[in-house]
Amino acid sequence: MGGRKSRRIKISVVAAVFLFVSFIALSGENDFNVIDTPKTYMSYRGDMHFDFTMYDGGGVLGSATLSISDFIFLGIYFDVGNLIGSNELEWNQPGVLARFLISDGSGTVPPIAVGYSYFMKGGVSKVNGTLVNGIYAVSTQTYFLFGNQQQLYYGMRYPIVPLSYSKVKNLSLFVATDLILSPQFSVKGEIENIFFDKDRWDEIYYNIAFSMNIVDLITLSLEIKYSPSIDRFVRLLSIGYITQF
Repeated sequence: MGGRKSRRIKISVVAAVFLFVSFIALSGENDFNVIDTPKTYMSYRGDMHFDFTMYDGGGVLGSATLSISDFIFLGIYFDVGNLIGSNELEWNQPGVLARFLISDGSGTVPPIAVGYSYFMKGGVSKVNGTLVNGIYAVSTQTYFLFGNQQQLYYGMRYPIVPLSYSKVKNLSLFVATDLILSPQFSVKGEIENIFFDKDRWDEIYYNIAFSMNIVDLITLSLEIKYSPSIDRFVRLLSIGYITQF
C-alpha cells in the first residue's frame, strides 16, 4: 500500500513540474536535437528549454537547459523507467548536458559543436539498465529543399557512462536532417549508432519524427525508432517548450 502511495506522489510531482513549465513557456519552435542526435543550433542567451519524452514501457526522460551565451548551453536531465504502469520504477542517476559551438562566424567553415549528453532515448538503448552518456562532435551542412533552407547534421559519439561501455569499439557515427515544411510542421529523420565494425550494423537505428508547433506555445513530436537488433518499432512522444530567463 505504501509503495502505491509513494508512486502516486512521484507521479504527482512530475505532473506538477510538467504543468508549471507549460504555463511559463512562450515558444516551442526550435530545439537542440533532431530526435536523439544533436544539432549545432545553440539558441540565444537566456533561453531555457524544457523537454519531456515518454518512451516504451512507460518511461519518462525530462531535461532542462539554459543558454548562458549564444555559443554555450548547460543543462540537466532525469530518466525514470516504468514511471507509468504497475512495474517497479527504474531510476537512472541524473546527468548533465552541455554544448559549445565552434565557429569563425564567416560561414567559410561549417558550424561545429562539441558537447556531452545522453545518446539515445528509451529503454531499448540502455546498457545494463543505464542510459549511455558521452562526448560528441557535430557539424552542419546547409541545403535547399521544399522552398526552405534545410540542415544536414553529421558527427560522432564516444561513450563515457557506463564505464564498462566506454571503449573505442563503441564509438559511433550519426547523420540526421530536420526538414522544415512550414513554420508549424517539420519532418525529422536520422540514422544513428553507426559503428565502424560492419558486423554490428544490425545495431543501427533508423528514426523518423513528425513535429508540430501549436500556437507557438508547445511543440509535439511523434517519434518512431527501428533497429534490426530489436526487430520492432518503438514509439515515443516528445513535448518541448522554450522560454526566456
